Amino acid sequence: MQTKTQTGTAPAPFAESWLFFRRWLADPWAMGSVAPSSRSLRRRITREIRCEADEAVVEFGGGTGPITAAILESGIPAGRLYSFEIDRDLAGHLHRRCPGVAVIADDCRKAPELLGEALCGKVGTVVIGIPMITFPLAFQREVLDATFRILRPGGRFLLYSFMPHSPLDRTALGLRGERLGFTLRNLPPASVWGYRRAEG
Repeated sequence: MQTKTQTGTAPAPFAESWLFFRRWLADPWAMGSVAPSSRSLRRRITREIRCEADEAVVEFGGGTGPITAAILESGIPAGRLYSFEIDRDLAGHLHRRCPGVAVIADDCRKAPELLGEALCGKVGTVVIGIPMITFPLAFQREVLDATFRILRPGGRFLLYSFMPHSPLDRTALGLRGERLGFTLRNLPPASVWGYRRAEG
């Protein structure tokens, strides 16, 4: 379920992009983009992450690991970062790229059970890299239920999207949210959104 390494090497940019593109060809709806997240998008995500000393950060949809690596570079210790990636090929790549990070090759909707009671309610930020807009509302509700079960009370999750509007129906899902950043320097151009429960 959970894999860790002590050593690792940074992937060659071409090799990583080629892996990402091959997985996109295999399942474009699940990948959502034809290329890994750019440096500009990574900066916009990491500056919005909140994580207190006793909290963790959880990523849904780690992909080839550019966001995961950026979170580490922002100062979050590897031992407090958990990345869910259901695609076995991508999970293996992420495992090699980010030593020390708990890479969980399973469905993020199982996060509360897989992370356990010790982490539920102790996650400062959840970063969602899944292209949520391509999935039905029922699936979105299940992902958000798992998200709010592990987030600290009143916590916010981040979601990056390539749509010009909110990728989540805030009314239907009981959310309040705002666009926190936008960059043209990504393929395609991307926005970072932050969401909380509406009643929070």
